Amino acid sequence: MKLLSLIVALAGSGIAAAFLQPFEPPQLHQYLQHGKESKIGFLTGDKPSKSFPLHMVAIRSPFWNAFNSKDKELSSDDFIADRDFSVATTLMVVGIWLTCFGPSNYPEVDMIGGIFHIWFGAFIGKQTMKTRAVFTNDSFELRTVTNKHLGIQADKGLVPKERKNYVLGTDNKWKYNTFVNWDFFPSINLPILVYFKETQTPKEMQVKGSLGARQMDRRDNGQMHFFPAYANAKQLREQFDLHRCKKVGPVHGEEFKKN
Repeated sequence: MKLLSLIVALAGSGIAAAFLQPFEPPQLHQYLQHGKESKIGFLTGDKPSKSFPLHMVAIRSPFWNAFNSKDKELSSDDFIADRDFSVATTLMVVGIWLTCFGPSNYPEVDMIGGIFHIWFGAFIGKQTMKTRAVFTNDSFELRTVTNKHLGIQADKGLVPKERKNYVLGTDNKWKYNTFVNWDFFPSINLPILVYFKETQTPKEMQVKGSLGARQMDRRDNGQMHFFPAYANAKQLREQFDLHRCKKVGPVHGEEFKKN
């Protein structure tokens, strides 16, 4: 309990400091006007001729840009969806809860489950920092940022993902006119997975997948894709609609929405 309280206190103070703007002490500028000698005295520890009060200065974390969804340094006609850390954050919070509180009667199981959730949350967080959902004039694509140090700088550029699609071995780029369906699970208001199906993948390369003895996709009308909702789901929905990607039925979470 003490450990959890300490974590919460540190996290709270760090988050609060991140939102504060650094400021200059009221009389500091007067002191700096005394000239070069006063500055040297300040650096060497000598007592200045005029005292001034010290103030706490909030310093923004160098990782702040990792959570800043605006990629201001990119100039492109392509639309880049904002990042969403909700999935990664939720996984890590659940992992900390399992590790600290151990809700079951088997602490070893809780510990293993907690460590797995924390690790998986960190993995999804890294993917969120390095992967961007991009909408071009004719295609939907997943790209990778070119920054050497993730989260320290705004995005400098985007390149096609280094690794091909891990299931099919194809490029992570799909034409809008090949879409058969798309959606969000469990819903657009609580997105965990983004789903879409396309016919761009050659039929002989398509993988249907299965859950036990039950095949996931019994329809012979395209290749299914799932990826974590590490991009803003509302923006993804708007872009799918804007580019007239084919959709079957209402979006999950909008079944009873009135037009």
